[in-house]
Amino acid sequence: MNKKKFNQKVKKITSSIVVYFLVFFAVAKLYSYFKVLKKDNFYTITADIKHTDELKSGAFVRLSGVDVGTVSKLELLPDFSVKVYMQIQNNIQIPDDSSVAIYTDGLIGAKYIAVLPGGSMDYMKNGDEFEFAQDSVNITEMIEIGIEQFKKSQEK
Repeated sequence: MNKKKFNQKVKKITSSIVVYFLVFFAVAKLYSYFKVLKKDNFYTITADIKHTDELKSGAFVRLSGVDVGTVSKLELLPDFSVKVYMQIQNNIQIPDDSSVAIYTDGLIGAKYIAVLPGGSMDYMKNGDEFEFAQDSVNITEMIEIGIEQFKKSQEK
């Protein structure tokens, strides 16, 4: 076996080992992620929101900027508002006078639910619903209003 063929074989074996290691690492990470997502580790709370815009199942629920859960389901109600179901980690206690709002991650990022904590010493339990929920702000509409206002100010 000449030196060139030997070097190619070593590179092939080394790259195979690296690929197997990366696959093993990815599978281990996915296993630990899905283990955390077991239903037993979460409780469900809801909010009725009139305008959800691009909020989707799987969106994050954040408390003080920290991910504490996800949106599990969106259900259209007869009055055309949307019931948003959220799975919150069991170890997170949310005061029962808290509210929620839909925010955008950055200027054009994904929508998420922000929990705005209240001051109550009583906490939400499985099946509870937020009393107050702020609708999503449509960034495109806000930009259009700003452009219209700018045009009007330039006409004067």
